[in-house]
Amino acid sequence: MAKILLPYQQRAIQQAEKHRFSVFMWSRQIGKSFAFSYFAVLRALQRHNHKVLVVSPTKRQSELFMEKVHRHVDAMREIGKKLGYTVMEDAEKQVLKTIFPNGSQIVGMPSNPEGVRGFTGDVILEEAAFFQDGYRIFEAVFPAITRSSDYKLVAISTPNTKKDVFYHIWMMAEGNPAWYREKITIHDAIQEGLEGVDIEELRKGIPSEQIWRKEYLCEFIEEEDTILPYEIIQSCEDIDIEKDIREIQGDIYIGVDIGRREDLTVISIVEKLSNMLFLRKQEVLKKISFSEQFQIIDHFCSYARLVAVDETGIGMQLAEDLRKRWGEIKIVPVYFTNRIKEEMAEKLRVKFMDRLIRIPPNRDLREDLHSVRKTVTEYGHLRYEGGTNEGHADRFWSLALAVYAASLTEPKRVAPIFFAQQRREYGYSYGLV
Repeated sequence: MAKILLPYQQRAIQQAEKHRFSVFMWSRQIGKSFAFSYFAVLRALQRHNHKVLVVSPTKRQSELFMEKVHRHVDAMREIGKKLGYTVMEDAEKQVLKTIFPNGSQIVGMPSNPEGVRGFTGDVILEEAAFFQDGYRIFEAVFPAITRSSDYKLVAISTPNTKKDVFYHIWMMAEGNPAWYREKITIHDAIQEGLEGVDIEELRKGIPSEQIWRKEYLCEFIEEEDTILPYEIIQSCEDIDIEKDIREIQGDIYIGVDIGRREDLTVISIVEKLSNMLFLRKQEVLKKISFSEQFQIIDHFCSYARLVAVDETGIGMQLAEDLRKRWGEIKIVPVYFTNRIKEEMAEKLRVKFMDRLIRIPPNRDLREDLHSVRKTVTEYGHLRYEGGTNEGHADRFWSLALAVYAASLTEPKRVAPIFFAQQRREYGYSYGLV
């Protein structure tokens, strides 16, 4: 075992064998499935007519786990041949089942509360943090170990949220003598011999600190406070929706989140067609003077029906200049109080939840949208805050401002009409067309 497993993998197998209940929270890509598929093979080989049930989140993951089981079986067969005796020659390998010559079986199964009932033997819950109906799975499968004190229950996973069953198991095991639990981060694995991992390169490729801490440092996240979960954001992504503002035929609404120095200024250009909104362009300005920012925003204003501008702090002067230029009907200054941020965030969230908005599949935009969370202060007030390494969720608030502008549809709010020739003149005057 020492030749094919790293020290932390050996320790995990030894402790899983020693304890009836065990839970392991490991970083991504440090050999969870490899180690515990080997553990499953050892359990099956050392006992006659023994069953090991491996429950994974999906059928594909069950198949991948069983592929590792088959690799261990093949390796043992080859080693046996070299030593001059027969091992595993009669083992039967199926897609989701391996049957050993001694009558033992390893069965892979996707997480389904009804499907996992009726088994007796060891249970391995693989990537348990990502089960659908995780609590029902645990309830259905736990009785499988009832009939013998030798039967084992093992839960292994990278952490996810504090609402799933793996978090419940992890916390239940804390200080509980019936359980063994251990966390292995990417740093722990490297210290114990994991090779070929460049930490700095990984960090540069990860778009947010939150993903890094969850996937590699094994920290649970507060997904319930996230305004827009990843799956909702990605369900509204659409390729080839970006357009030059001059090509847009529907009503145009713009949101401008003002930044200077470290923060970004972001201009979101949204087209409204019926009740659908399309993010046609997000212009990101970094370390650009206010005079240059004004020229760019001024050009886009010539196409817009309404423009919502962040006038908080340093944005006040720019918002005022734009209002002088285009009038009070077209320019809507927005001062970021907790109340208005809640209103804008909720309008944006509803658009995403109802699938009434389409955005380009842009990683930076996706991370900004996902970063904003709803928290409660010690005085009971709601706060909406977020950000990535690049800024304070500037893309989120810019888009929220554009959606807010599009929601201001009172009949009396009519912006001046500009003909195509006038639009071109404004563009040429600032060298933008």
